[in-house]
This record gives sequence, structure tokens and C-alpha cells, in this order.
Amino acid sequence: MKKSVFGLFLILTLSACKHSAKDPDLTVTNAETAISKDDITKQTISDRHGDEMEIIMNNTKDIVTVHLNGKTYELKKNHENAGFSSEDSKYLFTETKNEVTFLQKDVDMVLFHGKKNQAETKMASQ
Repeated sequence: MKKSVFGLFLILTLSACKHSAKDPDLTVTNAETAISKDDITKQTISDRHGDEMEIIMNNTKDIVTVHLNGKTYELKKNHENAGFSSEDSKYLFTETKNEVTFLQKDVDMVLFHGKKNQAETKMASQ
């Protein structure tokens, strides 16, 4: 009886030890982080009253995000006319070489108008 219990114990031990330390069924995968390949630029512009507007432009997706007075506006490229407008065409953002204008179209009210930093855009005089 002792021999059969000992034999059974020995068989179970040997069969359990045949398993390798590393499980070949498990593979380690390195999770790759998604790196944005979008062309994004950020700038802050002040107007003559000292108000600041932060502009985040995603040139790849043609989207402009405007932060003004604690509110965030997301505007998309308007292919009908120059500038960016909101989905409901309530707001319009236009940018020229030296100026930025953000207005509310339904009441014809300029919410922000500022000039870009002239020191960055001036060319050296000769």
C-alpha cells in the first residue's frame, strides 16, 4: 500500500515537472503607443486690450481649436471661402499673414482681432 501511494506520488511529480519554465503558448507583446503624425502648431495672440487667444492648428486634418475667454471652439476648414468655420457656421476664424480674426457670424460681431508678433514676421532691413 505504501509502495502504491509512493508510486502514484512519484508519477504525479514527474509528470508535473515535464512542463517547461517558460510557456511557449504565451508571447510577450510590446504595446506600441500611438504617435500622432499630425502637423500641429500652437500659438497665443494678444489683442490691443490685452485679451489672449490660444490657437491650435492641426494642418493635417484642417481643424483649428480656439481657446478664448474660457471657452473652446473647434472649427473646420471651410472650402467655400477663406478661413475656418464651425459646424453650424456660427463662428468664423480667418488668418492672414499678420492678423487673426475670430467672429460670430449670425450677429456680425468680432470676438477677437489681433496682430501676430511683428518681430517674428519682419524681414531684416538692409
